[in-house]
Amino acid sequence: MNRRQSMTLFALLPVALGVSAFVAMAAKDQRYVPSPEYAPTGAPSRQAAVVYYSRSGHSEAVAREIARLFNAPIAQITADYPLSFSGQGKALADARANALPTIEAEPIDLQPVERVYLVSPTWLFRPATPLWAYVEQTDLTGKEIVLFTTGNSRFEQTEMDAFAKRVAARGGRLIRHVFLRRGRIYWQMSRDELLEAARVATLEWS
Repeated sequence: MNRRQSMTLFALLPVALGVSAFVAMAAKDQRYVPSPEYAPTGAPSRQAAVVYYSRSGHSEAVAREIARLFNAPIAQITADYPLSFSGQGKALADARANALPTIEAEPIDLQPVERVYLVSPTWLFRPATPLWAYVEQTDLTGKEIVLFTTGNSRFEQTEMDAFAKRVAARGGRLIRHVFLRRGRIYWQMSRDELLEAARVATLEWS
């Protein structure tokens, strides 16, 4: 192999790794086992409520665990990002463009509660686009907001600051952000490890 061929191969390596990671993520999405269903028992907590978006189920598991800790009401946000290669591509394209998708959110009464836990994956180092869309259409007046994000990479503080500003524009106040790093593309926390991390982060602040 000559020098030119070596340089070409070296240049193509990041592309190959990126494609491989994309395929691995999509495959993991479709193999994920959903977490147990949750609903509050008796009168739900007036201390907290949980609203979440989860495409592949990791953030859903975290949201349900937080809700269990408080016996809190919980609501899911849905958007048109199916568990397929096309759905993965659409999600990434919207994240790159900061495009807000059309969403549907289960009904939840936030008026009685003091604190709202918002939970979502991180897409390109920021909360997933459906969570931004939810904030834009929700009255958060007087609410303390705790943001939980999950992901394989990292987050950027500038993006979290921008999210906090959108929360403030809707009347709320972001008081804390918790990032739960699940691992890397080829290595993941177990479900139990992820939920234990969520419990510890929630209880140390509540």
